[in-house]
Amino acid sequence: MIKEYENYQDTSKSYDTTRIPIGVEILLGCFATNPRPLPEQVILDGGCGTGNYIQALKSKVNSLWGLEFNGGMLAQATEKFRNDPNIHLDQGSLLDLPYENETFDGIMCNQVLHHLGSEDAAQENFPELNQVFEQAYRVLRPQGVFVCNTSSHPQIYDGFWWADLIQEAVSRIAKRMPPIACITEKLDQAGFCFGGIIVPIHAVMQGDNYLDPEGPLKPTYRNGDSTWSLVRQGELEQALERVGNMNKDGSIVHYLEQRESLRQKLGQTTFVYAYKKPS
Repeated sequence: MIKEYENYQDTSKSYDTTRIPIGVEILLGCFATNPRPLPEQVILDGGCGTGNYIQALKSKVNSLWGLEFNGGMLAQATEKFRNDPNIHLDQGSLLDLPYENETFDGIMCNQVLHHLGSEDAAQENFPELNQVFEQAYRVLRPQGVFVCNTSSHPQIYDGFWWADLIQEAVSRIAKRMPPIACITEKLDQAGFCFGGIIVPIHAVMQGDNYLDPEGPLKPTYRNGDSTWSLVRQGELEQALERVGNMNKDGSIVHYLEQRESLRQKLGQTTFVYAYKKPS
């Protein structure tokens, strides 16, 4: 079952100002391994949010379908693409895709997997992934490509400079994040052939806003990453006080340098891709 832990009805209104689609060239490279030329491909964005990735890919492929669970996010995407006849949007769940068998040439899921299930998911070995991957396999055409990007556990803790400020919340979201090895194992169980793993070391999900030293003090900045929604009030107050003090005494400069040195070794996201066997 999908259980939203963040109020996306509210955050969807400012989501596009603090979040950018990263790894677009990786997605296109993965989809290009399909024998069907990119300009002829039909792609599904599973968990499309406000449609940032659809916007980035719409001129590269034949058509795009977006599936989104949250009504607020879907409303933003619907407004964005109201004049695009080759973009189709639906509300629904990755656990039960509302599409016929062998409909798509490619499927992408961008920073979605941790929204499936609950904090107990790790203890249960992430059972929702089995259903998601089986559904993806069903609606892909033979030799179709499935790509997901997520964050590995080292990336969760040290790929984001502010993660050190809210370690309890980061530990909570880590329980929702399936390890990369778990993802590849379950893709294999669903019938996929493993394609590869790619880490875009230099890409940051919040773009130019990411290194704003006062960023965490702003609700719109915090809305750019769902980890902040798991921060409890006392922890949030301590984090904001710490950021405020570091900005006042100037120590934020050294702090950011230290945190950035870690991110530059790990990156923030990991792409995993696989493909459906030929018929």
